This record gives sequence, C-alpha cells and structure tokens, in this order.
Amino acid sequence: MQDKLQKLLDEYQENYNRFTYGHYLDPNNIEDAIKTGLVGCYYLDQGYLPEKRQAIGQVLALYDKYWGNKLKFGFLDGNPNQLHPYQKFSIDKKQDLINNYAFETLNFYWSNVDNLEFVPEYFIETFSKPEWYEKLHQDITYVQLYLPISELKEFGVEQLIALNQQISEILQPMHGFFGLGIQHSHEYYDYQYLEYELAHQFLGLDISNDEDDEHLRDGFKCINWLTILSDQLITDKLGSLETLKERNNDNEIRFYPYTGGVVVRAGEVPELGDVASNPYPKHYVNVNALLKPARAPEIASLGFGSINGEVRFNNRTSKEWQSRFDDVEATDIAVSHEQQSAEVINMDSKVRISIQTGQLCPHTGVYSAQINGKVEYRELIQGYKVEPFIDSETQQVYNDVTWQLLRREDGGNVFRD
Repeated sequence: MQDKLQKLLDEYQENYNRFTYGHYLDPNNIEDAIKTGLVGCYYLDQGYLPEKRQAIGQVLALYDKYWGNKLKFGFLDGNPNQLHPYQKFSIDKKQDLINNYAFETLNFYWSNVDNLEFVPEYFIETFSKPEWYEKLHQDITYVQLYLPISELKEFGVEQLIALNQQISEILQPMHGFFGLGIQHSHEYYDYQYLEYELAHQFLGLDISNDEDDEHLRDGFKCINWLTILSDQLITDKLGSLETLKERNNDNEIRFYPYTGGVVVRAGEVPELGDVASNPYPKHYVNVNALLKPARAPEIASLGFGSINGEVRFNNRTSKEWQSRFDDVEATDIAVSHEQQSAEVINMDSKVRISIQTGQLCPHTGVYSAQINGKVEYRELIQGYKVEPFIDSETQQVYNDVTWQLLRREDGGNVFRD
C-alpha cells in the first residue's frame, strides 16, 4: 500500500497547479480560491433532535482532539460576518453552546483561515435546521470536514478509515463519504465554473456545494474512496451486508462495519481519476456498480445560473456527473496473471469515438481534447458542426482539434464498434 500511497502523493504534486487556483485578493499567492484535498461529509436525518446535536458536538471534539491546533477562526452562531478565534472557547464550552441550539438553527464553521474568501485545509462545519423547517422543506443536516492530502501519510490511511467508522457510529448518518474532493471557501459561489472544469478533468473528485439537498433522503449522492451506508439504507435498497459481500468480486473493495452501518472502501488509497491517464479507476467503477441501487435517483444542480456566460453545472450535467462511473470500461492498469513478470496491460484497449473541427457532431455529450498542453472540455450537440476552439485566456483560435467522446447524453457507448 505504501507504494500506491506514494504514487498518489506524487501524482497530486505533479498536477497541483491543475487543480489549485490562487486567490486574486492575496498578492502573496499563499491563499487559494479553490483547491483539492480530503473531504468528508455525513448526512443526518432529524438533525434537530437534542441527541443529534450532542453527537455533532462529539464529532467536533473528535476533530479537535487531532487537529484543533490547526483551527484558527470561525463562527458558532451562524454569523459569518463576525469571526471568533477558535481558542476563545474551550471544547467543552463549544459543546455546551451547540447543545444550547438544540431547537434552533445550528451552524458552526471552524477553519485554519482568517478570511472566509480563502480556502481552508483544515475545516469542520455543520448546518442543521430546526424541526419545523426540516419537516416543511425536507432539508437535511450535514457535518462536513476538510483535511490536506498529506494526512493520508501523516495521520495514516487505516487510521482515517477507523476515524470514519468512529464518526459514523457517533452521528448515525443516513449515508456519507470520505475521499478526494474539491475544497472551496465559504464564499464559493464565484468559482463554480472552476469546479465544473475540475470535475471533468478529475473524475475521482467530489463536488460538495449543496449538502442539505432534500434528494439525499432517497439515497447517497455518489461513491468516493469511502462510501458510508446506514443499515437502514442497506436494508431498503441493497438487501443486507452479507448479500452485498457475496455480490462483490473485487478483493480491494472492503467493508468496515460499525454499529448502525458500514464504511465501504474502494481500493487501497483514493484516486484522482485524471481523464488524461486513468479516468475510470477500477475499484471506483466496481463499487459504484455494487452500490448503485442505493444511490439517490437524482440530485439538485451542483451549480447556480451563469452570471457572465461561463459554464456551470445545471440539472442535466449534475446528473451526468453523479452517474459518471455507470456503464464504463475501467481504465486501471493491472498485472497480467499469465506472466510472473511485472509487465502491465492497459484494460482500456478500445478506441473512443472522436470528431474533428468542422465535422458534424455524432452524439450529444461531453468531449475532451489536448490543446497546447492542457486538457480542454466541450459539450457538443448532435448534428451541429464543431466550431474552432478559442482559448479563453489568449484568444488564440485552434482550427484543427480532435475531440474524444467522454460521455454521451443518451447513455450510449462512447467507443467505436
């Protein structure tokens, strides 16, 4: 596993500038507007109950135990306009204050940054509405946390899995996830177009910006390295844990039960899912197929409306993102069992449907191309001529580009017959 972990950390560093954007408000180029790291989120029903609020306080104390020294500023009363030093209140006092919000909106946010415009590396947040609001609007409570990817090595892979078991046992969520995702600031709305681009460049990344979505009452949002399922969700949608284990044919999909549910692990370490090299990691594809019946049939849009013509997620593309691991060929490389050598073979030997500038698009969907050393994406529509590509930064026009089909809107095959 150490080799796989080091390979992931190396891949992360090599691609760091592809998924990290410095913030224009920081002339020193230290603070970021968007970045990638470890993201966990746990979705709760009836989060307004006093025992649920107490459980949320326990999880804050658990995060504080390991990373409290990293947290600097935030708020406890839902007011982002008035930040407080994290150490201003003891963890016992914070838990008392959380319990005092037992029947009101509970919203706290603690991170390692002193400006909510910037993206934190260490962060924990909760948003929970009162009973009357939840029953009327069906919003759900969530607890979300961030960690830098370095914690896979520093805290430990197995320790992070055990921590997710512990958090899940405390919170008793309907479902949840933990793995690589896009980390954003409290003021994330301006950067949804960047999230859209990154989500189509790295398919292993979670997009987490609508966590109280009522659709998540019907199932989990999407798989990740760790997917958390309650016993109730398993019973309702998957039969039983034993049945799930019997259906599993991938020895790197592992199950970590806790009282009230199970954590399902897809492979030794998280995956970036870089479309340029390994868009459909084998274990992600397999765990997606295994757990798909328990997935929410739909989710709310992961983006708001465009304000300046930029592309953001809409309802259709959000659904496509949610189902991006459905009915695809895994692209992991694997050791050939026919040979004793370390020779590797590529599992994705098929040729993707491609189209050149000036040709008529054969299938509506998402296409990618390598242009001037970067991976670019376009949504093309069947029957329309593919127009030249114009670089948004340099305004250079590219008249000879070959686009490869990544996902068809009609769900059809993306490979040539």
